[in-house]
Amino acid sequence: MKLQQLESLVAVVQHGSIRAAARHLHLSQAAVTKSMRLLEEEAGMALLQRRSRGIDLTDAGKRLVARARIITRQVSLARDDLKQTAGGDAGSLRVGITPFVTRAALGEAFGWFRQRYRNVQLELVDGLVHRVLPRIRDGSLDLAITIGDTAAQLSDDFNVEQIQRMRQCVAVRRGHPALTAPSAAELVQYEWVATQPMGGDGQMHLSAMFASAGVSPPERVIICEALQAMVLLRSSDGVAIMLRESLALPEMQDIVAIEHTGLQPPDVALMRVTRSDIPLTRAGEYFAHCIEQTIRNAKFV
Repeated sequence: MKLQQLESLVAVVQHGSIRAAARHLHLSQAAVTKSMRLLEEEAGMALLQRRSRGIDLTDAGKRLVARARIITRQVSLARDDLKQTAGGDAGSLRVGITPFVTRAALGEAFGWFRQRYRNVQLELVDGLVHRVLPRIRDGSLDLAITIGDTAAQLSDDFNVEQIQRMRQCVAVRRGHPALTAPSAAELVQYEWVATQPMGGDGQMHLSAMFASAGVSPPERVIICEALQAMVLLRSSDGVAIMLRESLALPEMQDIVAIEHTGLQPPDVALMRVTRSDIPLTRAGEYFAHCIEQTIRNAKFV
């Protein structure tokens, strides 16, 4: 198998047709068609199914394209890294960033990064842990700055560096009726908003926290993400577990920690995650450094 053939396969799947793949690769349709024919001959079986509305992968094609994505991405990163090692300013970087870090550090870190790498193309996605780990594993993300229960829970597929521990707290809107007499028994009566970084099963985490306080878990729980949680807390009597550090951000000014409840949310880890077998490029290392230093220099109240 040749690299150009694998690149053509990835492009055909990504763009949905041979014509679109050829345009993306700056090749003729005939060249991409030939690459696909030779690749299928090498495989000894069909990889693509041509349909009137586009192209589908066969089972063999699905298995090959998963590997082809990793191979072609790593070759691209190897080229980027060599250029950057020689002082060049080019390449691409795909990063997952957890919502807290996006709000607290991305703007400043991006400005710092661009002072050195003005032409490296960035692709940034929301970095909730349950989303980014599969993409780190399959090579579609190069780096994640994410939050999880503990780095120890991740498999050997990942290289994990803890940036810092993050505290969690019980949070409500300013003026919430429970603020007058806070307790686990009082708070269990309200609707709870289970958010990241509590993990994939927010209700399970709530149950464990209430069990430690000797109280049955809340019956009404909404599972959502950070933006939805912020809106719901502001507009209702909902209760949530939030990062204590996030309450210092301007957009969280109407949300406050509720203390002395008998409920003890666990700390979580802000982590840098990459594939264990693949080093970051120079630009990737520098972007991670910019994020990490910005977070460490931040003053949270």
